[in-house]
Amino acid sequence: GAPALQWFREGDVLEGSVADGLYAAAAAGPLGLGYSVEWVRPGDAPFARYRRNRLSLATGDHRAWSLGVAWNRFWSADPAVASLESWDAGLTFRPWRHLSLAVASLGRDAWLGGTRLPARWDVGVATRFLSDALTVSADVLADDRARDDFRATHLTFGLQAETWVGLAVGTQVLVPVRSAPGRARDPSYVATLTWNAPHSGLTGGAAATPSRTGWLAGVRASSERYPAPGTRRRVPVLNLARELDPDRIPFLDLGEPDPYGRLLGRLEALALDADVPAVAVRVGGLSLGSGRTEELRAALARIAERKPVVAYLTGGGTREYWLATAATAIAVPPGSALEVNGIATSNLYLKEALSRAGVAFEVVAAGEYKSAPEPLVRDGPSAPAREATDALLDDVFGRLVGDVARARRLPEERVRALVDEGLFGSEEAKQAGLVDAVLWPDELEGFVQRAARRPLRLAGPYRPEPVRAARRWGTPPVVEVVRVQGAIVSGRGRGALSEVAGAETVVAQLRRAAADRDVKAIVLRVESPGGDGLASDLIWRAVVKARERKPVVASMGDLAASGGYLAAAGAETIVAEPSTLTGSIGVFVLKPELSGLLAKLGVARVGFPRGDLSELSSLGRRWTEKERRAVEKQVQAFYALFVDRVAEGRKLPREKVEQVAGGRVWTGRQAQERGLVDRLGSLDDAVALAAGRAGLSRAEVEVRRAGPGGAGTLLSGAVARASAALATAASSPVDRALAAVPELRVLALLSEMGPVLALPLDWVAPVR
Repeated sequence: GAPALQWFREGDVLEGSVADGLYAAAAAGPLGLGYSVEWVRPGDAPFARYRRNRLSLATGDHRAWSLGVAWNRFWSADPAVASLESWDAGLTFRPWRHLSLAVASLGRDAWLGGTRLPARWDVGVATRFLSDALTVSADVLADDRARDDFRATHLTFGLQAETWVGLAVGTQVLVPVRSAPGRARDPSYVATLTWNAPHSGLTGGAAATPSRTGWLAGVRASSERYPAPGTRRRVPVLNLARELDPDRIPFLDLGEPDPYGRLLGRLEALALDADVPAVAVRVGGLSLGSGRTEELRAALARIAERKPVVAYLTGGGTREYWLATAATAIAVPPGSALEVNGIATSNLYLKEALSRAGVAFEVVAAGEYKSAPEPLVRDGPSAPAREATDALLDDVFGRLVGDVARARRLPEERVRALVDEGLFGSEEAKQAGLVDAVLWPDELEGFVQRAARRPLRLAGPYRPEPVRAARRWGTPPVVEVVRVQGAIVSGRGRGALSEVAGAETVVAQLRRAAADRDVKAIVLRVESPGGDGLASDLIWRAVVKARERKPVVASMGDLAASGGYLAAAGAETIVAEPSTLTGSIGVFVLKPELSGLLAKLGVARVGFPRGDLSELSSLGRRWTEKERRAVEKQVQAFYALFVDRVAEGRKLPREKVEQVAGGRVWTGRQAQERGLVDRLGSLDDAVALAAGRAGLSRAEVEVRRAGPGGAGTLLSGAVARASAALATAASSPVDRALAAVPELRVLALLSEMGPVLALPLDWVAPVR
């Protein structure tokens, strides 16, 4: 699948013999293309020398099977050999990681001086052990005696071992099955020693026949990476803000579908990559909530357990500093301000302002704590809303203080006092023990060297190289990550200017993953505040049906509440970050009533209803008592259904679920204490758990991710820059103004009930 070039020379296998071979391979669209030239000089006689050219084509999936054909053409001073042609064919089948089966038919339809030459057969089997490092093989060699027969001539037995330090050893024994009368069946041997660099290698070895001993040598150059140590001097620099850039083109479902998941994967690879001696991380302003901040912080902490991690803090606030404290050391630029002033939330209460405009909202809610509509229908928070918000902030803030205190080796009381001071100049932050150094960007390399206590060089972004495909046999088992990203709506998912989780798309992905034999487990990654109740219920049903066929684990990020929690409740296990906002088991319906506004504008409305509830969704008048009772009935019915779904999925008594429902939002830690969450952990923890439920280890599974509308395409260069420009141009000033006020984003989620949705979701700015 990638370009490779090898050269080998063999000598003295026969008296005075020398042979050279040059072998090249590359991809040609869906095909593998190979070309080789071999110069064989068996002795001093010119007529005995020949050259063989071989052109090969192969097709397959690079993992489980490959079918190849080759055409051979010979040149020689001997006229009979000069006209010689033949063809080869081979098939390799690797159904599992530890088994390879192959058959090759070589030198077919070869005629020399009017005589048909025997075609040769090679039938082989091999197995692997010790994480694919040790390969044992056995082959039967045969010919057809030039009459389409099968006569075994030799058996071969091979052993090959590769190491991650770059050394590989191999040996093969060739044992004759039959020999000419009066000749012994003595075996022949080949032994090799190879030194591998990632993209080059050197081989030396010896070949022993019954009559003499020869030698061989070779070199390799390849674009695919072989198991080998690197220089261990290059330090990757991760710019977290840039890593989280989706590179998407608005209105087209193109680009990186899951930049956050991609970043987590790279951090995981960094922790395990022995070639990386240290890591530098640039931390600026990040659009992350507390849940994903903790998730990234834990990932950085796992790297810091193995190698130095230096954080260069260039902006942001308390959450960004919280994230940076996972590093071994923290540096800030001179003249910068460090903002560590705590966490807060606020709401704008619009009832009075809307009433002056003649706009009112009617609400039917199930759940005392279901406070999402309050900014539109109250002048301030209700007592339950204030209670829930205080509990959430206390929990997250306490954990933040504890993490910073442990990381900076400060008493918690001192950290709280520093937070109350809030703003620090760079030198003040260093004196307070919040950071370790004040550095210009060009001084960062020296700081990393001091942290690692060795000479190192800063490199570019980290892009882990996969080891060559042939290293891993068979199609690996897959853990599929299905994302519920953004507001949940009916229909298809959309991900251009805003992330919208369409039930149709998510359900299709779950069904496809459940039916795919390569997928051994599913992780439902939920990053959603909820949305359409029916759409959420459809996702829940798809999760339950998928769970009947294979393990399903739910993973929560910043937010997995209301309909997002309902979707997760169908999984057999729920994993959340300690600061994930989850729960909110409740339902509400919100309808704007614009009769006052219409009157102020001098607009008269005349309705012509047919049916007592035909104007249920009308924006021009209030609900009648009958209409309100009908809505209340549906809301209460869906709320009861929601509670039942949670009780069934969590295996809890309904009474216990009702105690923690009522629309109340919990942190992940609080939800675990109340039985709504099973474990605290990251997306990778959820993947490992799902793999374990499928009887597999995390190391042997491949993680596959898809975007909200299907598999995404990674864009780069000019296309990525065009994407950013289009994104800016496509959003209107009103859209950008509304999106800049976090409290107004709730308007995009005005209903949890699909069947009675009165206000279209596109009435307000998209959620960002």
